[in-house]
Formats: sequence, C-alpha cells, structure tokens
Amino acid sequence: MESSRGRLVALCAVQFVDVMGVTVVVSALPRMLADLGGSLSQAGLLVPVYAVGFSSLLLLAARLGDRFGVRRVLLAGLVIFAIGSVVAAAAPVMGLLVAGRGIQGAAAAISVPNALVLLSRGSPTKTARDRALGAWNACGGLAGAAGLLVGGLTTSAVSWRAIFWGNLVATGVLIGVLLRVIPPDRSAERTSAGFAPRSVVLQVATVGAVVAAANAVGEAWPIPVGLGLVGLVAAGLLVLGERRTASPLVPKGLWRPAFVGGLIGSFGITATTSSFVVVGTVYLQEDKGFGPAAAGLMILPFSAAVVLAAAVAGRLMPRVGPRRPLILGLLLIVGGAAAAWFSPATGAFVAGLVLAGLGNGMGAVAAYASGLAVPAEQEGSAAGLLNTAAQIGTATMVATTVAIAGQGSGIDYRLGWLTVGLTAIVVLTSLGAATRTRLRR
Repeated sequence: MESSRGRLVALCAVQFVDVMGVTVVVSALPRMLADLGGSLSQAGLLVPVYAVGFSSLLLLAARLGDRFGVRRVLLAGLVIFAIGSVVAAAAPVMGLLVAGRGIQGAAAAISVPNALVLLSRGSPTKTARDRALGAWNACGGLAGAAGLLVGGLTTSAVSWRAIFWGNLVATGVLIGVLLRVIPPDRSAERTSAGFAPRSVVLQVATVGAVVAAANAVGEAWPIPVGLGLVGLVAAGLLVLGERRTASPLVPKGLWRPAFVGGLIGSFGITATTSSFVVVGTVYLQEDKGFGPAAAGLMILPFSAAVVLAAAVAGRLMPRVGPRRPLILGLLLIVGGAAAAWFSPATGAFVAGLVLAGLGNGMGAVAAYASGLAVPAEQEGSAAGLLNTAAQIGTATMVATTVAIAGQGSGIDYRLGWLTVGLTAIVVLTSLGAATRTRLRR
C-alpha cells in the first residue's frame, strides 16, 4: 500500500514539474531581459518555445515508450530535462536561455505521457485508476497556476536562475525516487511495432506550426498565415500517409467514441481555463492594480477548486461514468466565464475563477478517464494524443483569446471572458456531435 502511494506521488510530481515549466518564467521575464540584455522578441520566445517542444513531441514520446519501455523512456526524459535546466540556469546570453527552455519542453513531452501510462497501469482496479487520474489532473491544474506564483516569488527573493537550479534539484530527486518505486520494464510490456518516420516528421511539423502560428497572431499577417498554411499542408499529408501505411503513428482501432470524446474534452478544458487564468492575471495587474506576486496569490482559489473537483470526480466516475462529469465540467466553465463577464467587481471574477477551477478539475479527470479506456497496447498512443490535445488547446486558445480581446495596448477583459464561454459551448456541441456520429457508425 505504501509503495503504491509513493508511486502515485512520484508520477504526479513528474506532471507537476513539467506542467509548471510552462508558466514559471512568466513573472521573471522582465528580470531575465534586464540581466541578459536580450531583445523583446527573444524574451517572448521563452514561453512558446517550451510549449512548442512540449506539444509537438508528446505523441512520438508515447510511441517510444511503447516500443522501448515506459520506465526507461520516462527516466531518459527526466535526464534531458535536467540538462535543459542546467543550460537555462547558467545561460550567459538570451539565446542559450531560449535553447535551454526548448530542451526542457522536449524533455517534458518525453516524460509526461509515459508517467501517465505508468500511473494507469499501476492502478489495480477501475476505481483506483479514476482516483489516481483525479490526483494527476489536480497536480496539473495546480502546477499551471502555481508556476506564476513560484516564478514571481523566486525571482524577487533570490534570482530567476534559482528557478532552473530548483528544477535540477527536483528532477534529481524524482529520478532517485522513480528508480526505487517503479520496477524495470518487462519485455511483455513493450511492443516491437514501429512507425513510419515520415509520419513522425509530419506530426511534429503539424503541431509545431499550428502552435507557432497561434503565438504569432500579434506579428505581421504573413507570419501567422504562413505558419498556419504549413500546419494545414502537413496535417493533410499526415492524414493521407497514415491511411496508407501499415504502421501508423496512431493505431487505427483507437478512434472509438469514448476516446474521441476524451480527446475533445481534453482540448476544450485546458483551452478555456488556461485562457481564463491568463486574461484574469492581466486583469488583476492592469485593471485592479495588484503586483505580480499578489496577482498570483489571487489565482490560488482556481488551483484549490481544481484539486477539490478532481478528487470528487475520481470518486464520482465509478458510479456515473466519465461523460456526465465532463459535460458538467464544461458547463461550470461557461458559468465561470459568465460570472466574470456580467460584473466588473473583483468578487465576481473570483467567483468565476472558482467555477472555472471546479470545471477544470471535474472535466479534465473525466476526459482522461474516457480517453484512456483503451486496450493496454494502445495506452501509450492514447496518453500521447490526450496530452497533445491539452497542450494544443492551451497554446492556441490563450494566444487567440488575447488576440481577440486585444484593444491597442490593453485588453477588453469582458470580450476575453465572452470568448472563453463561447469556446466552452462550441466544445460541448462538438462533444455531443462527435460521439453521436461515432455511436451511429
């Protein structure tokens, strides 16, 4: 029992460290720019370069785990993350700092889906798995918001370099713990099935181009349009290639109704709540006058709500299944966006923040539970796709929401929250349409 609990804690810690890496540098950007003398365009790459590496390599990393052993690939990912942390912490110029962040993002992609597969396989019953997924998603939701606070406090108290040295220490501890609590891979848990290198290149190009296009929305129009066209062409070629190859990157039997629903939910939950939190952070600082650290503290009710709802969802799903909690989660996000949109008061925003957090915790657990209800040999691919959908949702919709709400040098917060609410409604509609279509077939 104690070993099982230690295993769960260690695997959730992998999720926490890797997801927190997306936001932990946001509050430190001005200090990094001042210390290294970099340009604003270089500083602006620090968040997207991590997100692009993270989102574009998740599916490949999951398949590598299937083929070479999940534990082995997870540990390799953590070692690479440690290398990226050292490069970033010791960077004398902004270019090396950006490179270190890129290495960290790629390493996070290698670690997260394989940790999720180990967490799913280590649960002896469906009830235990649902509760473990609740803990996993609670850590993910907590990590995104905690990164804003931890980055600000660490930079103010010590130095921005301490963020990356802390990453190195945390990764070293995680590797030591995982070596003790995760048994070596068995040959029966690995598959020799390969996949076409062409599919890998096209998948990375598709996701990387789409995420880069979304984050370049504020640039001159040829840049985002060109990147978007590259993504569309790569996606079309990928689909054609996958239909013809005998060794597809995504197993053809994976596209069941439950998995499709989980994929749509994973995208929608993270897309909407990440946008809500980012717009809310700007709102607290620019409209309400909070400092970076105080704004981070004001976001904590969101994280607390995620943890609470994830725990409830883990206990609720064995009785009602994942579909109802997923729908409820999206409806709560709609309610949170509506609360913030109706009133400019800080109290209304905090109430909306709590509702969005409850929706995130409830919906994300349900989406992952639905998406991972697949045969054991397909778990790696399912985990990779679910995490890819979540990261694409965050990377594309945050940029899109900010672009829609942008008004000169500021943001129309009500328009931002209206975008969040409408996006959640579109996801709800898509969820119903996709699962109904698949069920008829």
